[in-house]
Amino acid sequence: MFLRFISTEVDEDSQVSMGLFCAAEKLIDEVGLHEYEYEALMECVDWFGRHLRNPFRYRLDRERRRWAYQSICWFRSTSHEHLRHAWELVQILEERDIIMRMIKTEVPGYIIYEDEAQVLAYPYSDLRRLL
Repeated sequence: MFLRFISTEVDEDSQVSMGLFCAAEKLIDEVGLHEYEYEALMECVDWFGRHLRNPFRYRLDRERRRWAYQSICWFRSTSHEHLRHAWELVQILEERDIIMRMIKTEVPGYIIYEDEAQVLAYPYSDLRRLL
């Protein structure tokens, strides 16, 4: 099972609902946060920076370029520690009125990259319509 946290805004690259990290980045860039909010947000973001590989470098792979920029990340349901921190990040976002929801799938699409915590995949058309 794969899990993804999405907001109500559409991401320019993937053309589907913005994911957790894009929503956090947007909050950092666009909203004047109180110092304690910024610190809590950055603590979560920094944790992921230390414990989650950045799969987007695989978007540069020439063989996969066709799907690359519209690919999206999913957490594996077995990555419990990552999901615990993801829920903390969701809570921070929702306190600033950025509504997030979690979606699940057994088949995230054409997998471009995977590790023990996540996959980067180009969603099949039926899944893309739900995003």
